Amino acid sequence: MKTINYIVKRGPIAVLFMIFITFCACSDDDQPQSQKAEVTDFSPVMGSRNTLLTLNGVNFGTDPNQVKVTINGKEALVKTVTNEVITAEVQKGTSSGLVRVILGERPNAQILIYDQSFTYVSNQVVSTYLGGKGSGETDGDFSMATLSKPRFLAWGKENALYIVEDGASVADDMACIRVAKNNQLITLLKATESPLVQRIRAIDFSLDKNTMYIANDSNADGIMGFGTMTNNGNKFENLTSLWEQGGITTVKVHPKTGAVFIGYHSGSWIYQYDGTDFIPKCQLPDASGAAASKGNINGIAFDKSGTTAYFVSRKNHVIYKANYDLVTGEFSDVKLLAGSFGVTGYADGTGTSAKFNEPSQGDVGEDGNFYVADRGNHCIRVITPDGEVSTYAGQNKAGMTDGIASQAEFNNPEGCQFGPDGALYIADYSNHAIRKVEDGPMQP
Repeated sequence: MKTINYIVKRGPIAVLFMIFITFCACSDDDQPQSQKAEVTDFSPVMGSRNTLLTLNGVNFGTDPNQVKVTINGKEALVKTVTNEVITAEVQKGTSSGLVRVILGERPNAQILIYDQSFTYVSNQVVSTYLGGKGSGETDGDFSMATLSKPRFLAWGKENALYIVEDGASVADDMACIRVAKNNQLITLLKATESPLVQRIRAIDFSLDKNTMYIANDSNADGIMGFGTMTNNGNKFENLTSLWEQGGITTVKVHPKTGAVFIGYHSGSWIYQYDGTDFIPKCQLPDASGAAASKGNINGIAFDKSGTTAYFVSRKNHVIYKANYDLVTGEFSDVKLLAGSFGVTGYADGTGTSAKFNEPSQGDVGEDGNFYVADRGNHCIRVITPDGEVSTYAGQNKAGMTDGIASQAEFNNPEGCQFGPDGALYIADYSNHAIRKVEDGPMQP
């Protein structure tokens, strides 16, 4: 900095004048510069859950509270920070994409992006959670209990898994509802013991978990199309028919509002039950945009915000997506998201280039993607909100093999729900089993 001497009288004005002159006398080259952070590289560039990344650069600082690391928008767990090195652990639900270092708080944060993307290898592992010992309806300890053609899953209170099955008593229509909890399997409801139900298709629970809603396709011999059971202590009872309508194929309770939605086969309608009436809300379109005449809607799901809905048409082999307004309770922009209407096949891809074969129940994961059991292709597919389809688990061939998801085998999987532990549970229909898919360690 240049030095300039001035002779002035001392006093408040003189002091201010001296400070002003001294400041102005500083050339641009003499101004102190703030130290900007930069990134150079990171390693490893490929990994799975719990992989520890080493991120190199300069001027990161040393305060972990001022540093964030994200991979394709998913935050990694920052472990250590020095001025030149950050270590961060890859978390579950991460996907491949750009790696960012965010220093400070928004809107004044520095956002640094590495040239190299990170490739996430999830290495999901499939295991058998329950059943798989042949067809049967034996209650008891998981090690001895048997299932008969499980087709739909829902989680109730205290991490209890409710299973809708096509019972073994009389062909495929004599259904039952079983409950798996604390390593015990018990039978809650059997069609052979009630005139109201026979072909139970789906169930869901009110937000307080005290009311069970039941979709029963009364085109079979059961009288009820839609009804309820209520929780009395630790047991659901008092089966009540609310609508004696055939063709009811699924039910879903909205995760935010508690609104009850029902899938109706003819006309591909979505109805809402408001406690008294059944109100038509929207119809699912065919390839031309007109209402599809028949849908066999096997799944309804909402994302975590409750503002995006997914509908699965098993008969037409497609997945739909729609907007949902939390205030008005209306659906809008109902459109085909993935699959070719009325065409079976097996193909990953985007939009109509992807192919399904009787997709059934689905659920939205923490990553925001939609996971669906692809029954006829014997695998589990995953669909991004933009309609990009890939195979999450299974090999497009029937079998019963646990292990790495890409090498595992299913046999007509129909149910598909994420559990409280974050794992994906699958009702493996023809294997008479509940399978479980979860992230495992990266393989050597």
